[in-house]
Amino acid sequence: MPRPSFRGSGAPEHAADEALRRPQTVLQQVFLDHLAEHGVGVAGGWELQELAEDGEGVSAGVADVDSGERRTVRAAYVLGTDGGSSTTRRLAGIDREGDHATEKRLRLIVRTGDISDRVGPAPSATNIVFNHRASGFLAAVSPREWRVYAGPYPLEPTEDELLAIGRAAFGFDLDLELVSATTFYHATRIATTFRKGRILLAGDAAHVRTPGGNLGEGIGDVANLGWKLAAVLAGHAPDALLDSYDQERRPHNWRVADHSLERSRRSQAALAEIRAGGIPDDADLGDAAVRRRAEIGERLRRDHSGGAGVTLDERYDASDVIWYEDGQLASEPGWRPDVYEDDPRPGHRAPDCRIDPHGSTLHDRIGTSFALLVLTGDPTGRPAEDSTEDPTGRPAGDSAGEPAGRPAEDLIRDRAVVDAFTREAASRSLPLTVIHLTDPDARAVYGAAHVLIRPDQHVAWRGAVLPDGGARAVLDRVLGRARSGAAAQALGAVPAQRVL
Repeated sequence: MPRPSFRGSGAPEHAADEALRRPQTVLQQVFLDHLAEHGVGVAGGWELQELAEDGEGVSAGVADVDSGERRTVRAAYVLGTDGGSSTTRRLAGIDREGDHATEKRLRLIVRTGDISDRVGPAPSATNIVFNHRASGFLAAVSPREWRVYAGPYPLEPTEDELLAIGRAAFGFDLDLELVSATTFYHATRIATTFRKGRILLAGDAAHVRTPGGNLGEGIGDVANLGWKLAAVLAGHAPDALLDSYDQERRPHNWRVADHSLERSRRSQAALAEIRAGGIPDDADLGDAAVRRRAEIGERLRRDHSGGAGVTLDERYDASDVIWYEDGQLASEPGWRPDVYEDDPRPGHRAPDCRIDPHGSTLHDRIGTSFALLVLTGDPTGRPAEDSTEDPTGRPAGDSAGEPAGRPAEDLIRDRAVVDAFTREAASRSLPLTVIHLTDPDARAVYGAAHVLIRPDQHVAWRGAVLPDGGARAVLDRVLGRARSGAAAQALGAVPAQRVL
């Protein structure tokens, strides 16, 4: 991924940070450490057996898997993140839709010895393997641990069979240790709703799909739901705000799932065709083998189109809590898995960028609160600057509170918008960060003087001046206190389960 900068940006800009591959065990430790910092206890070894909801909360009946001891846990909400065979989903009575799988596949983690002489000290994170025994990804998750895809298998394979597939993926003989084997399927199974009363689903409990493309949808789920649940529990928003979680995430999950399943089917057809045409042995360096490898490479390049849209175009275009612009939903280009362009319109993720010489990004500066981006577009062409407002609405470190060199009417207009949002947020005890960017390229990217960005980095509203009803009307809609007429119209025209 490129590392973009607003200044002088002539090419499409996709991400402010490089893509990183990390094993789930590392992420789990990060989560546990973070919970410990906040004094949140984690108890393992308990099985969920019952759920009972009432007007005040949910009672969860759990049992110790070793002793059989039973307890009841009381909570305001239950979030089921318990995998594809989710007990939470079953107890809530939520069905699933989509294509069933006919074959089981396995995702292996294998451990090697020191093979740096063959793969280098920093091995490639992603390798596409096509030969007579193996196909799919060979992905390095550390210098000595690798992810290998194997299958299909009609029955449970032995460990020796799995290790044989692992060796075939590497393409040379080596000693392997099987660390883990996780089942997955080429199929799409998505819950009919991600919310039923006080029970919500996220991750594989909500959507299971063929691997490929963006593997971060579970994290996207909790980024979307997390701030909404926090706003409801803090009294900033009504319970109705949680309905938008299903409105926004489920159509996005369908887009990615449909793309992944179709790409998987294309890959399997290509693999069959390649194998039928013959795959040269690695040791064969003759002219015919070289030509055949070139043919195979060209076929793979043709079939594996880019996935920029799958990875980065996470848009919400049928939501009650987005202030869409007039005509926006009818005029937007359709979502494509292979195309992404920075789009600052409401419902899209806010384009990110490094905003200071120290490497901080706009998303870093937004943090975990709402943010009002003030794009002054200073005609003097000064370098990009930013400042964070205090609750009075005055930029920190600027006694006058106004960037220099701008027309007085623009300053008055900007101050009116900033003051309106800061006063309204303060009246609700709603955390709000105000960020000034004076880089004219930033203004060109965002196309408006003011942009309200949600804690999950999605644009909620943008404009030069406030709409009728002012900042109160905007925040009421964004927090689920007012229904969006534009969204209601869109939901009436587009099926809620798929927005393609």
